Amino acid sequence: MKSTWSVFTLLAALGLLAACVGRFDYVRPVSIETPTHSLAVAKGREDVWRQVPVSPIRDRFLIQGLDRDTGVITLTYSGDPERYVDCGYITSYVKNVRGERTYRFAAATASTEYELMTGREILSIARQMGLDARIEVAVTPVGEKETQISATARYVLSRTMLVRDTQGRLETISHLINFTTDQEGTFPGAVACRPNGMLESDVLSAFAQ
Repeated sequence: MKSTWSVFTLLAALGLLAACVGRFDYVRPVSIETPTHSLAVAKGREDVWRQVPVSPIRDRFLIQGLDRDTGVITLTYSGDPERYVDCGYITSYVKNVRGERTYRFAAATASTEYELMTGREILSIARQMGLDARIEVAVTPVGEKETQISATARYVLSRTMLVRDTQGRLETISHLINFTTDQEGTFPGAVACRPNGMLESDVLSAFAQ
């Protein structure tokens, strides 16, 4: 009787494992032509400096420094990375006795929950992404009524995953990567991230108004 029960238990376990299948796909960020990180505005240098405290810049970014001697304005941004960073797309498909589920999301999205098949079990993952960026804006006079403005940024991207297994056990996995305006960074697991040019573009457009 004992051996018969062991056989039935083994067959049930094998049936449960056979019912759990999954697939994980990752598409890298698309290559884009490097956008222009500078523009000329029809304003004198002093006019540019005067507009900083009252311009749309304050609505979008935190002003950290104004150095008239070097002509550098330092801004920071903290928040949702998806507008400013391209990390490609993730698709996770799982199937078990509860049915089939497909999750597809931008890998730079700020918050999402999905399931992942590991080969032995299906994990539940709560995933958070955050961006802290530091932007340096160089203000260079070209003439009495014209100023060249250029923007470069350093990106610090965080990824935190709260992983729950089928036994209810929890593990938190966190990583940080950093890169600059024309670079790319890669998280463990080969998830690549790069700027999409919108951060620098938003900064420049604010000065152009």
